[in-house]
Amino acid sequence: MNSYSRRRFLRLGAQTMAGAGLALGGNPALTLARAADTSSASAQDYRALVCIYLEGGCDGFSLMVPTGSYEHEVFASARGALAVPYHQLIGLQGGASPVGLHPSAGALQPLYDEGRLAMIANVGTLIEPTTPEQYENNAVSLPAQLFSHSDQAIQWQQLQGRDRAEEGWGAKAAELLADFQERDYLTSISLAGSNYWQSGLGQRPYTLTESGVLNYQGMDGSNDWQQPRREAFERVLDLQRQHVFSKAYADLQKRAMSVTTELGQVLESNAGLFTDQPEGNGLAESLNMVAQLIAAQEQLGLRRQIYYVSMGGFDVHDNQSKEQPELFQELATAMAFFQQKIDDMGKSENVTTFTASDFGRSLIPNGDGTDHGWGNHLMAFGGAVNGGNIYGSLPTLEVGGPNAVHRGRILPTTSATQYAATLLRWLGLNDTELDSVLPGLVNFSERDLGLFS
Repeated sequence: MNSYSRRRFLRLGAQTMAGAGLALGGNPALTLARAADTSSASAQDYRALVCIYLEGGCDGFSLMVPTGSYEHEVFASARGALAVPYHQLIGLQGGASPVGLHPSAGALQPLYDEGRLAMIANVGTLIEPTTPEQYENNAVSLPAQLFSHSDQAIQWQQLQGRDRAEEGWGAKAAELLADFQERDYLTSISLAGSNYWQSGLGQRPYTLTESGVLNYQGMDGSNDWQQPRREAFERVLDLQRQHVFSKAYADLQKRAMSVTTELGQVLESNAGLFTDQPEGNGLAESLNMVAQLIAAQEQLGLRRQIYYVSMGGFDVHDNQSKEQPELFQELATAMAFFQQKIDDMGKSENVTTFTASDFGRSLIPNGDGTDHGWGNHLMAFGGAVNGGNIYGSLPTLEVGGPNAVHRGRILPTTSATQYAATLLRWLGLNDTELDSVLPGLVNFSERDLGLFS
């Protein structure tokens, strides 16, 4: 077997490892891209990018609502009873037009007022700039299977145009950043299992739960009854092997066990500092574990990381008037809690968190709910964010208006690709690397939304 075949086997074998995404080898295109232009990812400071993925299609148009009398009247005419009265909304300054937060998201107002939370208006999956007329006349390339949950989640997390790609943009960025780490397998970490954003050829994120590492079941080295089983398994792995597949598998298992043990000990040593997360808030629990990992970055020799957490329940086809306020409250509380944790450890400037979702919701209600939309209002926060402002173009939320297409869906005015490029530039990728990670970026003249100084 030649060296390339063996590397490919190792990469594929890494996909089967429980907990550890131990990808080996490299992407030749990305290697060439780095050689062509020096990357700022080699800097010695620490930066982490945290994705909060809102599963089901978060209704960003209810999270941030126009409060001008005419604009709100137009929106309320479309949404009917689902529209929150403008006097209940929490006013946000800094935008070109007056807007307000949903009253259940009040925990976000201090972050916004302090200049650490930015709103990004009307973002969505676009292959190229698109007008309503071009959409109606099929005059431009459009993402495949618009308004489908599974397809649009993949589109968001891969940003590869009409076709499903082999790698997510998070995975491609992590591959570029891994070379600068003492423990490259901790560059990409998920608190929500495998996902398209962090997955690629032979690449998976290192997976944890909100409680910590995923141990080998039945082989706890600290348990008197399980210790002999672990020792026996380790002896089997240490046997001399001639077959390259068998040896590679044994090597991966040994490395995964070592990683799990080491990281478990590190997390246990500082767990006492992270015991005050809000009760009954699953997102806060996941973000609490992210904070524990970030607190250990210096000990683990990490300079660049990406994290993925998720929150479900946003597919509000019915009962939206009851469920959506609860969702917004949980989301806002978890975000504020996480930022406070990052502030407490003195890493506010080093961590940027952003939201993403399948799509927004339609303007037209379907009773006590909304259907799948397209454009969406999203958020980014952290000490490095130029917050207290709204980026992108606020659309007219009017059925049949200048930004609306089929069935009251709002056509995005900012591409998810531009959003991703802005975040990755902050993380340390240069222009050459951005074009390699986000091939569709070439279709947009604005490559940076201005979220960071």
